[in-house]
Amino acid sequence: MLPLDRILAPTDFSANSLIALAQAGTLARHFRAQVTLLHVAEFPIEPSFTTAAQRAEYLSAKRKELMEFGAAELSDVAVKRIVCCGDPAKVILARAYEERPDLILMPPRGNGVFRRFLLGSVTSKVLHDAECPVWTGAHVADPAERSHGEIRSVLCAVDFGLQTVKTVHWAAEFSRSLGAKLTVVHAVLDTPPNLPDRYCFQWHEEAHSGARERLHELLIDCEAAADVMVIADGDVPKSLARAAKETRADLLVIGRGTDEGRPGSQTFPIVCSAACQVVSV
Repeated sequence: MLPLDRILAPTDFSANSLIALAQAGTLARHFRAQVTLLHVAEFPIEPSFTTAAQRAEYLSAKRKELMEFGAAELSDVAVKRIVCCGDPAKVILARAYEERPDLILMPPRGNGVFRRFLLGSVTSKVLHDAECPVWTGAHVADPAERSHGEIRSVLCAVDFGLQTVKTVHWAAEFSRSLGAKLTVVHAVLDTPPNLPDRYCFQWHEEAHSGARERLHELLIDCEAAADVMVIADGDVPKSLARAAKETRADLLVIGRGTDEGRPGSQTFPIVCSAACQVVSV
């Protein structure tokens, strides 16, 4: 069974954070995991807000708010609540280094300091530097429609790079644990640059059949059961978003690799383009 004993959940007290906490609670109950609820406090920028006593009072109020926040969403779940100050991304990563969570679960967007940074530098930094998988909420107009529900269909994007086996193992174990359908997808070039038109059809057929064969071999090596899907990647994020809709995926699993032009090197655009939740392994 997939080891998912500790979940780190940054929060800013927004409605979207509650959506993320509902998902954290669902996962924690299924995997019997502990949730660390983390709030990065932002001191008001006021000339008079300078004394140690004022700051201590402010932090005390935030701790009280955190104690009450998400009570319903995290009912029957072991929860540790922490309030810290500082740069959000650095605090999240430092806490992740200390807590060693199996998953960092972040909301799609928020208020205050998170509203300014969560869709940019904070999430980008966490996705880039975190050592564990990072779960991000759906970036849609109403995240509640595509978040914290039952995970019945999982789409796993692979690029045959260094992270591929690890990514497929995670997706397969997660899907197996929840009884969800798993589909692995690989994107191939629609047509190579400068290829004469008379060869395009043949190349297209060979590229797709070759990719399917590699995917089947990968699944055998990983001892994973999944459907296989090959798509054209004129635009990887958009192609994966379409594939997620086609398979009615509740969750997209991707690897954080470095291969130029493949899903791993486009983690952040893929996360922002997806209409479902995304786990970056």
